[in-house]
Amino acid sequence: MCVLKKMGKDIVLQPLRGGVFAGSDIAEIFDTSGRTKMSCGIHEIFASEIIVEKAPVDDMLYILEGEIEVEADGAAETFRAGDFAYLRAGARQRFIVRDRVKHIYVCYPGNWKEDAPG
Repeated sequence: MCVLKKMGKDIVLQPLRGGVFAGSDIAEIFDTSGRTKMSCGIHEIFASEIIVEKAPVDDMLYILEGEIEVEADGAAETFRAGDFAYLRAGARQRFIVRDRVKHIYVCYPGNWKEDAPG
C-alpha cells in the first residue's frame, strides 16, 4: 500500500513499559511492524533525565507542548513548543525534562524498539 491513514480519533497515548523511556506515554501512529520503513508517533515524557548511550535510529522531533533539553555528543540545545529537532543515530543522547514535554517523532529506520537500549 502506498498511502496509509490513521484517524486522529484512533490515536491514544498508552504507558510505555520497559526500556530507557519506561514511565512515559506513547501513541505509535506508524509503528515498527514492518509495514513502513519509518515509524512515527506522539511521545509524552514527564519530569526525568534519560540517557541513551548510542541512539539506534535517526530521529526528528516536533515539540507540541512543554520543553526538553537535549544533549548529543557534547552539544546541548533546549527545545520548546513549535521547535524541531534532528538527532543523529549513533550519538550518545541525554534528555532532560523538568516538567513535561509532548512531541511528535519520526524515526528512520523504523526499528527503534528492536534496537533500543534498556
